[in-house]
Amino acid sequence: MANQAVIWKDYVESGAVPLDNFILRELPEPDVPEDGAVIELIYCSVDPYMRGRMRNSAGYFVGPFAPGEPLASGALAKVVSSKTPQLKEGAIVAGSFSWVQRQALSAEQVKGVQVISPELLATMNNPPLTLFMGALGMTGMTAYCSLERIGKPKAGETVFVSGAAGAVGIIVGQLCKNVYGCKVVGSAGSPEKIELLKQYGYDSAFNYKTTSPQAGLAEHCPNGIDVYYDNVGGEMLEAALDVCNVNARVVACGSISQYNAQGEARYGVKNLFNITTKRILMQGFIVFDFNDMRAEFESKMAEYVAAGKVRDLVHVQDGGLAQAGKAFVDMMGLRISKLLHNK
Repeated sequence: MANQAVIWKDYVESGAVPLDNFILRELPEPDVPEDGAVIELIYCSVDPYMRGRMRNSAGYFVGPFAPGEPLASGALAKVVSSKTPQLKEGAIVAGSFSWVQRQALSAEQVKGVQVISPELLATMNNPPLTLFMGALGMTGMTAYCSLERIGKPKAGETVFVSGAAGAVGIIVGQLCKNVYGCKVVGSAGSPEKIELLKQYGYDSAFNYKTTSPQAGLAEHCPNGIDVYYDNVGGEMLEAALDVCNVNARVVACGSISQYNAQGEARYGVKNLFNITTKRILMQGFIVFDFNDMRAEFESKMAEYVAAGKVRDLVHVQDGGLAQAGKAFVDMMGLRISKLLHNK
């Protein structure tokens, strides 16, 4: 089988990323480095944050993708050969990997790899591996840790989640409802997504394409918002700040409504004074800020999944790396996170 890779063509500063910016290429088979390993991709996560790395901007936390080089994202892989005791052949590993079917990991790169515990797999009766890209992976860690550290929801409070049908939003809603005991309201962009949110425990939701943020929040959050989990930014953030209660917390996870815009085309939030007058805590984060919480997260989330308090939702794009461009473009247009299945 050819060793396929997805190469990034060039920067796209604004607007939608065209399909021809994702170039499929065959690379030579990798040799096993000393004290390193060779892995084969199983799943790649296709996420909104990647759009920020597609601009020539030094400000992004991990830097832009390099034109002419493979893209990369959170991924799940199998170790196919190894010269390090840290990674046994056949082990399932998670990490930030290049979009290359089979790739070498140096001794330094091996240090950043997470081995999926065989004991955990056995304890959970060998669950689908997609779980480790969702509720038990970076998506779940994003939701759990940011709520624990920033949102701090309390029983009886009202939590509003924008972009609620995305991978993080689905888990945030379930945690807030089933673990913290909150009223949970979401926004999404289609009737199908609104129904999906209700199936995953949201008390109510509105379609931002047919109902303005102001009207939707007035109807569904008549007593205000105590925690706003922001995945979209822009006009929705502005509307939420007006409805936030005193001492509300805003978890700034993403701004997908603004990712394709640049400069003055971006929506300017006009009511930031609410942060002062209402004593609102608004904090952004990167999931790696919470590495000290990994053991706690894995233990708690495994418990919640086993108890049925959190159900996973993944959208899998089959067809391997040849479908990478389509998976990304669809994800940005539909505002749902996808997994690219490399088999």
